Amino acid sequence: MSVAKKPSKEKYGTLWPVELDELAIEMKAIELGGRWRMRGTKTICGAQAICGKGLAFHYEEMRKILWPTLYSHRWHKLCLAEIRRPGSQCTVLMGPGSSGKTHEAAWNYLCEYFVRPKDTCVLVSSTDIRGLRKRIWGEISKLWQEAKDRFDWLPGHYLDHSLSIATDELDDCDIGERRVRDMRCGIFGVPCVNSQNTYVGLGKFQGIKQKHMRLVADEAALMDSSFLKAIANMAQNEDFQCIIIGNPSDPYDPLGRAAEPVEGWQAYNDIIKTTVWNTKFMSGRCVNLIGIDSPNFDPPAEKKVRYPCLIKAASIELVKKTFGEQSFEYESQCIGRMRVGTLGRRVITHEICEQGHVSDTEIIWGPGQKWLIYGLDSAYGGDRCVGGYIEFGTDIMGKQMILAHKPRIIPVSEKNKSPEQVISAAVMEDCMGEGISPSNMFHDSTGRGMLGTELARMWSDQTNPVEFGGSATDRPVSADIYIFDDKLEKRRLMKCNERYANFVTELWFAVRIAIEADQIRGLPDEVIDEGCMREWNPMPNGRRRLERKEEMKQRVGRSPDFFDWFAICVEGARRRGFMVQKLADPGVTESGYRWLWRAAKAATDLANKGIFSR
Repeated sequence: MSVAKKPSKEKYGTLWPVELDELAIEMKAIELGGRWRMRGTKTICGAQAICGKGLAFHYEEMRKILWPTLYSHRWHKLCLAEIRRPGSQCTVLMGPGSSGKTHEAAWNYLCEYFVRPKDTCVLVSSTDIRGLRKRIWGEISKLWQEAKDRFDWLPGHYLDHSLSIATDELDDCDIGERRVRDMRCGIFGVPCVNSQNTYVGLGKFQGIKQKHMRLVADEAALMDSSFLKAIANMAQNEDFQCIIIGNPSDPYDPLGRAAEPVEGWQAYNDIIKTTVWNTKFMSGRCVNLIGIDSPNFDPPAEKKVRYPCLIKAASIELVKKTFGEQSFEYESQCIGRMRVGTLGRRVITHEICEQGHVSDTEIIWGPGQKWLIYGLDSAYGGDRCVGGYIEFGTDIMGKQMILAHKPRIIPVSEKNKSPEQVISAAVMEDCMGEGISPSNMFHDSTGRGMLGTELARMWSDQTNPVEFGGSATDRPVSADIYIFDDKLEKRRLMKCNERYANFVTELWFAVRIAIEADQIRGLPDEVIDEGCMREWNPMPNGRRRLERKEEMKQRVGRSPDFFDWFAICVEGARRRGFMVQKLADPGVTESGYRWLWRAAKAATDLANKGIFSR
């Protein structure tokens, strides 16, 4: 191992510091796996003596030598033990802000790189370049520079423009007359969202093969749904380990899915102490650091804050006073646990989608007409502009079906063109390429200004606006959801305005019922995940209201643009004759519906009066 060797005495002379000997020993101990058999020594039984105290011990000793001023506390020791647990391949560090998650990942993998610089590749991912520099990359850069200041022989050449610490010097890498660095060894910052707010992920790094591959996935809750698949692909390397970091937001986002306990989220509802559990994802472990259990609150009580970088009482009190203990801000910033109490109020769930076979891509169409519907969820600012099309028609069994095709994110910025012009040109190109007429193109018109006018100018005035605002319609909820009408003295189909508080709720639940009716196929993962994240709330009159988009963005850090796109497509299909249906039990009689409806209505009335909770 080139780095672990002691530097030559000629270079350091009589000034060779004692710390340098100790550092070389700890690095060698880590390279040997934390424990090794010492040659030339025998125990009473004749076997070679086992030396070393385990990886966690020697990493901690190396940390003390490189950064002697760093704090060591209960959370630090727990994270170190889990990251260096024998056989560990995936560790999730989850908790509120100011809990040291980023620091623990940064120093661990930086030390690992120092030990094996020639055959170690560390990828450090976050949302965008700004997020990288502020969080994980900024922490690694600071620690690397501090270590180099103490021991200048440590490996790495800092390249700020490419967010990398490369192992090789250019003089070591000549190939003919070209000078290149081997970018398979080193530490590399990887922004997963580009300047167009488009998710690009880890795709270009998935093919890298290296003896020791490491990944730090920062801000995992804000990543795309495909992020975990990329991690699973990278795990095919000979020696792969990852640390996934984030503030808990939603059980269905990538962080929530990576941290999901083997027993399910309900087993860890309302925890108030720092907890560790086994995860379903990659058979890993999750460390949930709970803010109100901060080491700053450990006895003995002191007036001075013991660990300034960790969450403290003053921060918690400020959030509590400003937002209240029941607020989302208090839950996310002060406690840092997953909100699992509202899982029952999600528009869709992965279980519903699995039962509805939405991931299947095959439909055997019948001989009738098949429609192509193009949908557009337009956006000009921070949200994504999503466009794409679906097919709907009747299958060979006579059932109306929808087949979704993967949508795309439409860039909205182009030199010397307005966003409306760019979007309109992209939509026209998509539709003409698939043979979709303007009359079957549907777009969100909520606060979209001149988009409809631009579509009419560039293409056609026959496109269809869909206004998300306003009241729900009087269309039937589905083909078999009935209520008993006391005035008519008979049952009838329930109307959407009797079940939903507004039109956007109607649009989203139309998708859910179609899924439950087994009428949807080919639904992309990003659409499923966003549908699973959005909550609905019960209203006093028994109707349902979808949480506002601003509330969801605050809670999970993203807008549900992909699901909005698909809801527009389904609305377009409904306007062209698609009927959301379910197979009702034919054995239920009219009189059976009457008593059932009246019993349900009585229960709702009692709940609304507060006599008992639903």
